[in-house]
Amino acid sequence: MNVTYRKIMPVLLLIAALLSCTSRHAGNRGQQDIVDSILISRFDSLYTYPAEMQKCFQAAQQGLTDSTAYYKLELFVGYCLYLQGYTDKNLQINDRVLDYCHHHSGTDALEADCWNHRFAMLQGMNQRDSAIACLHHAYDILTHATDRRELENVCINLADQYRQKGELAEASKFYHRALWVVDSLNSQRVRFSIYVGLAQVYADLHNFSQAHYYFGLAERDQEQRLAYDNYHFWNAKGNCYYFEEKYSEALSCFRKAYKIAQSFKQPSLDALVEANIGEIFTLLGRYDSAHHYLDKSYAYFKNDPTANEEVIFYLNSLQAALALRKNETNIANTYLSQPYNPLHIGPSYTYLHNKRFMEYYAQKGDYAKAYRYRLAVEQYDDSMRNVRYVNNITEIDYRYKQDTTLLKRNIQIAQNKAQLSHQHNTIVLTVSLLLILLLLGILAFFYIRRKNEREYSRQMSLITHLRMENVKNRISPHYMFNVLNTLMPVFKQYEDLSRLLQLFIKVLRGNLSASDQVAVQLQEEVELVKSYITLRKETNPQTVNVTWEIDDDVPRQTLIPSMCIQIPIENALKYAFDSENNGANQLSIQITTHEGGIQIYIQDNGCGYDPGRQTDSARGTGNGLKMLFRTVEVLNGRNIQKMTFSIQNLAQSEPSRQGTLVSIFVPYNYQFNF
Repeated sequence: MNVTYRKIMPVLLLIAALLSCTSRHAGNRGQQDIVDSILISRFDSLYTYPAEMQKCFQAAQQGLTDSTAYYKLELFVGYCLYLQGYTDKNLQINDRVLDYCHHHSGTDALEADCWNHRFAMLQGMNQRDSAIACLHHAYDILTHATDRRELENVCINLADQYRQKGELAEASKFYHRALWVVDSLNSQRVRFSIYVGLAQVYADLHNFSQAHYYFGLAERDQEQRLAYDNYHFWNAKGNCYYFEEKYSEALSCFRKAYKIAQSFKQPSLDALVEANIGEIFTLLGRYDSAHHYLDKSYAYFKNDPTANEEVIFYLNSLQAALALRKNETNIANTYLSQPYNPLHIGPSYTYLHNKRFMEYYAQKGDYAKAYRYRLAVEQYDDSMRNVRYVNNITEIDYRYKQDTTLLKRNIQIAQNKAQLSHQHNTIVLTVSLLLILLLLGILAFFYIRRKNEREYSRQMSLITHLRMENVKNRISPHYMFNVLNTLMPVFKQYEDLSRLLQLFIKVLRGNLSASDQVAVQLQEEVELVKSYITLRKETNPQTVNVTWEIDDDVPRQTLIPSMCIQIPIENALKYAFDSENNGANQLSIQITTHEGGIQIYIQDNGCGYDPGRQTDSARGTGNGLKMLFRTVEVLNGRNIQKMTFSIQNLAQSEPSRQGTLVSIFVPYNYQFNF
């Protein structure tokens, strides 16, 4: 319990701070809206942790400047006390809030809340007529109030009370009135509860197809439901199956309701469902299970001084039914003979009580008394059939003939008045938000502009660096190319040496040409690389086996970064193979089309890619790969569709393999402009 309080309390303190801030900007209406949000979100917690929620509501009150919002929270502080068994304290708080409403204008909605809370308290004390009178007070106030948001809940409560009294036409009327209010206010908060209520009305009428129709509407309703709503749904649906004598389905529903009720930590809710489960087990002939649940429920309500007399009467009847099933007539007589006030017992419970007396006297062999109780049971059955028929006709007639135009018009007028009263605050808030957004937009513009300028400077610096690298790479090949051209006539008399030298010059000329361009055609790059590999084989016959796979549909004129194939192949031939193993060393080049571009794979089965080892090698500096990576980075900054260049050590992803995989993807229509 303490752990839960520590979790809830900081949240409510934060809400209280927000309420304080809101009062300075949005006014009292804003505080009342936020209080409503708190109450809706914390409804389940009222039943689970009433003491902790009482403290949380009191903490939230500290940040309020609007008295109406303060007293609305005060009502729920009283309700938390009521759930803890302090009925007198709750009544004192209710009187205090009512007194505040009587001395302040514009508090009609709060006064209606007071009567609604008082109804809940009187209902728990089994004073149904007084409870209904409180609801009618609330209903009359809200129909003339500016703020009618609670009218739908009051209609639902009235409908529930009339249904429990057996006045199904009145119940149906108020359920439909609640639906009309929901439609008029474009609200979705309570439509689920209305559907469940109408389903219960039809279940009471034994119109089970229509009952399940409304249960289906409730299940398909998209509004976010509280746990208590789900508890009420499964309990109501279980009762419907009970009336249909589908006891297995009823048991499944009651068990779902029981699981939810246990999370509330309210023993009264547990005990109510336990009574239902016990009755179902009695009807299924599982008497041990029936005893377990009925005894738990009976023990709780017997020890509860605030227990409803009608509930105790019904539990006595259930215990008697179980005893009769087991032929324990003496025990049944003990439960059936418990004293009660007939004025506090509903006709349906009296009917069940008489039915069990009939069974009791039949088992005792006193058929005269059994017959007398049978007449009472049949009289009730006949009256119920007549009442059901009349109520059914009345409900259908009301459903199609009720004129809702006046109600909707009144609600629309109230909404318009409320809208006018809020326009000033709305205009102020809107202008303030626009000014803030304008300021944020200006700041964002200068920030993005400064960021782009820094990025432009960085790219220009990188381009300059790449160009310098390019110049340095050109100096040595250019000089060697001129010298070799001078010496070429001397070597022409040696055919093999001349052919090798011509191939060497071709490779140098290709490198010199490529180094002066950002991009070359794929065909040019392939020819240059093949010449380089041929030259390599001529100078080292035991070199690597190289294979080429170029798909026929690959466009040979597609531009690719210059030397993007040659540099990885040079690196592979230099660093990948520590020793010559004849045909064991393999290097493959695969070029295909792939998703709007050219995909190039260069793979060897050497020792794997190790940047550190290659950089420190005496055979190279590693500047070629660096230049490629930087070139791709700069070019990608100028293109929407990006080029990719990656090097993967195959042993890192799959230890059974070895070697390096270079992957290059160049989109068609890629722009090679710095």
